Amino acid sequence: MSEYKAVVHGLLIDGNGGEPVPDNVVVISGKCIEAVGRWGEVAVPDGAEVIDATGRTVMPGIIEGHAHVGGDANAQRVLRLSLQRGITTVCSVSSNIDGIRLRDDIEQGLVRGCARVIAGCIVTCTNGHVKFRAADGPWEVRKAVREMVMAGADFIKTAASGGFYGEYEKCASPNYTPEELTALVEEAHAWELPVVVHCHTQPGLNWCIEAGVDQIHHGAFIDEAAVRGIAEQRLFYTPTLSVTCERNIEGLADQPWQTKEMKLSQPIHRAGVRLAHQLGVKLGVGTDYPGNPRSWDYGDRTLYELQELVACGLSPMEALVAATRTNADAYGRLDELGTIEAGKRADLLVVSGNPAEDVGALYDADNLNIVMKDGVVESTDEEHKQYYRMREDVTRGPR
Repeated sequence: MSEYKAVVHGLLIDGNGGEPVPDNVVVISGKCIEAVGRWGEVAVPDGAEVIDATGRTVMPGIIEGHAHVGGDANAQRVLRLSLQRGITTVCSVSSNIDGIRLRDDIEQGLVRGCARVIAGCIVTCTNGHVKFRAADGPWEVRKAVREMVMAGADFIKTAASGGFYGEYEKCASPNYTPEELTALVEEAHAWELPVVVHCHTQPGLNWCIEAGVDQIHHGAFIDEAAVRGIAEQRLFYTPTLSVTCERNIEGLADQPWQTKEMKLSQPIHRAGVRLAHQLGVKLGVGTDYPGNPRSWDYGDRTLYELQELVACGLSPMEALVAATRTNADAYGRLDELGTIEAGKRADLLVVSGNPAEDVGALYDADNLNIVMKDGVVESTDEEHKQYYRMREDVTRGPR
């Protein structure tokens, strides 16, 4: 079997935000993209497997920027279904130790057919909104971060406010103090790990900005001061609008302690995202995925989030960039993920329709023709099933 594949004649959305380019060629060697360019300008290697994308769009795999996938029995199922919906990378804010093991097994090819995992470990205050390694006070926080670094975390996750989930907490419930947040950020950055913070309200939002975190997620009750602070400090903001959308609220009708604050936050949340977009904030895509199983199939929530962002003023192309390039950049993986460029991992989708005109095209699973991760076709529709092979080449080992 040839080491080369070539996806030809598709309309290319490369993830960088430029206009889609027609009649393109993407040449893939092993796990990586070797060349990208117009038909006739980029040579298709002799013997390459040719995938015809005529009349379709070729784009980067989607990156889910805020998931809760650990290493339990359900995790592999979630990651398989995610990949089949075009989500090639899942950034899990609660991988913790078991999720790190699963991340490594997927990367080594020991677990097949799953989205890759970028694994976060939680360091939290006692009785905090998020739960894993509890640590109180700056020096204990530093020790906890060091433990998570030693365990192999890709990033550190914490909280600076409460949330919707707990029956006996509010979004404004206190979590880490400014002193603790500063210690956490300093220590994580010393080990070159980004910091992701759950935060809905003030004063936690300003504390995050002042501490120098890398990403603020949620912000359901975000105010103008926080949005402007995020913009000035060039932080990433992942609003997870699907958490406060009507569909999610309806699915949680039997949990009024969640839906009461969700309903209150709806207009505030969206006004904050509109302002963030106007100010040029780096917006990411994340959803608290997989979320409420009564309301969402795995993967649907991520793709629905794109429509929520468009409703807040982003163009379809801006929403696509948020779910690809920006998410890769936020997690320090832009050198290998997020765009279709030579040298990067060959994570790409072939889809019917043009998502740069209507992101709803991605939400319709029938439009997803081919999903490729690391140069391997992992899922197809019926029409393109000839490109999918279940048999592993034992002479080469796992790919």
